[in-house]
Amino acid sequence: MDRHNLSIQQQVDRWLELERQGLNQQQALALQHWLDADSKHFLAYQESKQIELLLRQFSEQDVQSFEQSITTSHQSTQSVYQNTWAIAACFALLSICLFSYLNWPTPLNPAAFQASYQTKRGEITDFKLPDQSTLTLDAKASISVDFDDEQRVNKLLKGRVVFDVASDRARPFVIETGNSTITVLGTRFSVDRKSNSTRVMVDHGRVSVQNKHKRIELNKGDVATINASGIEVSKFDPELNLVDAFKLGRLMFDNTPLIEALETFNRHHDFSYTLATKHHDDLVISGTFSASELENFINLLPHVLPIEIKNINNHIIISKR
Repeated sequence: MDRHNLSIQQQVDRWLELERQGLNQQQALALQHWLDADSKHFLAYQESKQIELLLRQFSEQDVQSFEQSITTSHQSTQSVYQNTWAIAACFALLSICLFSYLNWPTPLNPAAFQASYQTKRGEITDFKLPDQSTLTLDAKASISVDFDDEQRVNKLLKGRVVFDVASDRARPFVIETGNSTITVLGTRFSVDRKSNSTRVMVDHGRVSVQNKHKRIELNKGDVATINASGIEVSKFDPELNLVDAFKLGRLMFDNTPLIEALETFNRHHDFSYTLATKHHDDLVISGTFSASELENFINLLPHVLPIEIKNINNHIIISKR
């Protein structure tokens, strides 16, 4: 074992010992980040966990018997025979473990990977996956990842994620959002899942988007909005760096329904809101706003939309004039 692999194994042993003692929330998060940082970390951790499970098949009495035989063998008049028996027992134990590991009913699949990621309000975080793809989670986003040797499936539960996908033609990269399925082979794009819609923006490459009724292909500069009425495709200028705007603290709206704009601000600020009108489809907003300036955004709304706003104990009530 070279120095690098030895160092990884030593870290694995440390994490396993901490797990046996009981991980607190901070340690559990640190372990997840360490596993995500390098596929070698994840593989070494999984291998050690499986060997640990195999060793648990032997009772404490068996282990104590082996230890006692080794400890007392040199004190006995039949030390030669007992030493031989102890060595044979150890070899038998090793052989059984090796045989069981090689023939384990659920062998370790190097391509297999499962994890869940989420961010808090106001938090933006990058995650590196074992296939070298990168996820950038916007605030209050949640996603689960399930890779095998046939496909790489991601379930976006809520929020916005930028995907920088490593090409692997043998394993398509799939994102499921509930109302749509996005499939790619290698590209960079964002998916923003809101309460009533999903928006896909392609920075480069090609993306397939499908819902119950339709399947389309998006190219660089395409943006698709998927909702109950179907899929609407428009264009944006990739040079404007809209896909990464949220990383810089900019929230960009283009004829965005007001309720979705409020939902986006809510990822960064702790407030509640009510649209006190049944018909608010015509309330749309366009422009670029700072994610940190909720108050300025709220104060601007009555000047650009026919609405009135009341703020009661940090609860925003919006009604039409």
